[in-house]
Amino acid sequence: MNIIKRALYWLPIFRKENTLKEQIQLIHNNYVLTVAAYWLTSLIGALAVYLFSNDGTIFIWLACTSSITIYSYIHYFRIAKKFSPLAEARHQVVILFIMGTLFGLLSILYIKPDSDPVLLSYILMLSAGAAAGALVMQAPCFPVYTAFLLTCMPGALIGFWSIGGVYYGIVAAIIIYILVLYYCGYNMERTVKHSIELRFANVELIEQLKDAVGNAEKANRDKSVFLASASHDLRQPLHAMGLFIETMGQLDLTSQQANVLKHINLASDATRDMLNTLLNFSKLDAGVIEPTFEAVDLHSLLTKLEQELGATADNKQLLYRSRETNLVAHTDPALLELILRNIITNAIRYTKTGGLLVSCRRRDNYASIEVWDTGIGIPDPEQSNIFKEFHQLGNPERDRQKGFGLGLAIVKGLCETLGAELILNSRLGKGSTFKIVLPLSNDPIISDMLSTINEKDFIGLNFLFIDDDENIREAMKSLINSWGSYCIAAESLDHALALKENNNTVPDILIVDYRLRENKTGGEAIIALRKHFKKKVPAVIVTGDTAADRLREAQEYDATLLHKPVVVSELQIAIKDLLRKI
Repeated sequence: MNIIKRALYWLPIFRKENTLKEQIQLIHNNYVLTVAAYWLTSLIGALAVYLFSNDGTIFIWLACTSSITIYSYIHYFRIAKKFSPLAEARHQVVILFIMGTLFGLLSILYIKPDSDPVLLSYILMLSAGAAAGALVMQAPCFPVYTAFLLTCMPGALIGFWSIGGVYYGIVAAIIIYILVLYYCGYNMERTVKHSIELRFANVELIEQLKDAVGNAEKANRDKSVFLASASHDLRQPLHAMGLFIETMGQLDLTSQQANVLKHINLASDATRDMLNTLLNFSKLDAGVIEPTFEAVDLHSLLTKLEQELGATADNKQLLYRSRETNLVAHTDPALLELILRNIITNAIRYTKTGGLLVSCRRRDNYASIEVWDTGIGIPDPEQSNIFKEFHQLGNPERDRQKGFGLGLAIVKGLCETLGAELILNSRLGKGSTFKIVLPLSNDPIISDMLSTINEKDFIGLNFLFIDDDENIREAMKSLINSWGSYCIAAESLDHALALKENNNTVPDILIVDYRLRENKTGGEAIIALRKHFKKKVPAVIVTGDTAADRLREAQEYDATLLHKPVVVSELQIAIKDLLRKI
């Protein structure tokens, strides 16, 4: 059966592949030129026969070739690009069969023993040239080509065979020529089919890739929505817990109670830090972090970090030192602080003996902030992996006290956001050096307006606090009262206005949650309250929503934005700054 199929390979009935439409389309791409070349070759052949033999019947033959040419054009322009591949393949086989038969008749009718040898040469040349030209034009679909080849050249073979004698050599050459063209056509079609199949495969892969990218983008959007929701929902109880802990710290506690409270506070801080780390990474991954560049006094920043993190190093009996510097960098101070905080925290965590040094050096027009440690070091194969998310060295048990493995991933992402160069040098067992290279700034330094907090500053102040969470209201009210201040806590804007009907005292500070009942926002509540009191009361918006739009909205309402869970010292600083600006 296979032998029969291979022998009849050119028949369209055996050619139902999906690539057939593309093969026919390739023939159609050259169709106008192919048919024109066929007719011109026929014209040249007719003129040659007439000139050498003066036989007028040749024009009947030319009329037949002209008719099939006209029909081919009419058929081509009628179907345009809309065609059934299999039906069109069969149709083309019939057309090329007729064309080839006409060329074969030219040889049979006019190759005679008494014909001029020059005429014989013309006819042979035209037949061979037509067969070779058709190979280029029709080979994309082998059945179409063989319909022409096996009718065109056999005519010349029959004609020269009828003469005999020395022309048997030409007969042998024609047979070899037919076999060679047949083999070339077969291979050319296989090549074309393979290319088409590869293109189909590539198109399918591209579609799969588009689907995969679409699914990944959807998953990323879903993750962002989930993290935004989780951010708000998780921050609510953490915020309330932090306020209650701070309030308890103001009470007279026994030593045992104070010790328990200390551990509760440490657990709360660790939970808040982990949540902030995850949310920082999610914002970085979503590409919503927009740096605000300004002149940053590096000495003040390094001193601040040493004061905050030095105690952790002291607890491990490590030496922590920062070198003085007068360099000023052009960068985002908050993002740079987060970068250095992560690097220094890692250095302390993975250093057992010795210590760490934080310094800053000038490199032409750049500042190189360097963190040196005498820690465990990083093996060469792992030095690129440590910047991947959730990748940690020496923590196979996933001890939560060693973090999530996101610190250096955040460092790398933030450095890219700032356009800073991140350099790592490390030797296993010797320690590591991280370098952050930033451009220097010639702009004046924005002075730090934050001052030392003294709770006596809040004695006698009137606060109006709005939040729909009862636990948070109770915690905030207790905290503010512990400062010697007075606080009215309301669950909604309408509730706040109702409470103020019995107390006409204008509050000194408004503290409002961003999401309120009745689909109102904290900004809308601030506007309504300021209108009610006929005074621009200083306001703080507290939210668990970390979207960048919240900051812009807070600026529009001329309010300070704080994210839950709020650190009490940050709240006090914000309040004192607002009062100072009155």
